[in-house]
Amino acid sequence: MRKIFLGLGALLSGALLASGGGDSFPNEPFHANINDKPSLQTGAKLFVNYCAGCHSIQYQRYNRTFRDLGIDPEIGAKNLIFTGAKEVEQMHIALRPADGLKWFGQTPPDLSLTARAKGGSYIYNYLLGFYQDDSRPLGFNNSVFPGASMPNPLWKLQGIQAPTYYEEEHCSGEGANKKCEKVKAMNGFELVQKGSLSPEDYKKVAYDISNFLNYVADPSALDRQRIGPWALAFIAFLTLVFYLLKREYWRDIHNREQLRRSQES
Repeated sequence: MRKIFLGLGALLSGALLASGGGDSFPNEPFHANINDKPSLQTGAKLFVNYCAGCHSIQYQRYNRTFRDLGIDPEIGAKNLIFTGAKEVEQMHIALRPADGLKWFGQTPPDLSLTARAKGGSYIYNYLLGFYQDDSRPLGFNNSVFPGASMPNPLWKLQGIQAPTYYEEEHCSGEGANKKCEKVKAMNGFELVQKGSLSPEDYKKVAYDISNFLNYVADPSALDRQRIGPWALAFIAFLTLVFYLLKREYWRDIHNREQLRRSQES
């Protein structure tokens, strides 16, 4: 039993970390809203312009995106398709995996299911967590995913930020064997170069991209929300029909039972 509880605790901890929980910085709340069409439309535009150079969403089709997000197909084809693909095709990219491996040290992953695997909160805080780090090959690091191979694709919007730290003392052992050391921990960022957006406006950009990827991870959720009330109404109707049938059948059984008893008496 103890092993079962330990296993469940490990799974829960992993889920919290994957969804943006835990002690990583930043750890701001994120609440997806796939019914917010303006946010999803903006997120699609931002993703195609800033992220789709390296990251595909290969399980999503252009025409499905246009339909679900209320985008006119002509406008969508003109502003969201830059690869010469047709509307019915999946949202692949031109970057070859071998080139991505050569330039970034690893192939940029497809992001179709990232929101389902790690949570929208993880993506949101990841986009907020880039900071300047001259020790990295591309000059950027990320507080949510330390050692990330990618630079900050949105640095012109966000600006360039540097981390701030605080020191805390960690001790181990007791008595004469007690050893203490000061450990630096990140607790914020300071802007060293302004971007074209204010911090609040940039958070809206990060939210819209995260919200769009949350939709991409499960586009059928919109259909389920639309069909759900009708399905519940149908189940309620069937329940009423079955109840009336049950009353009718049992009425015959009771009548027959009463007739049998009257004949026996």
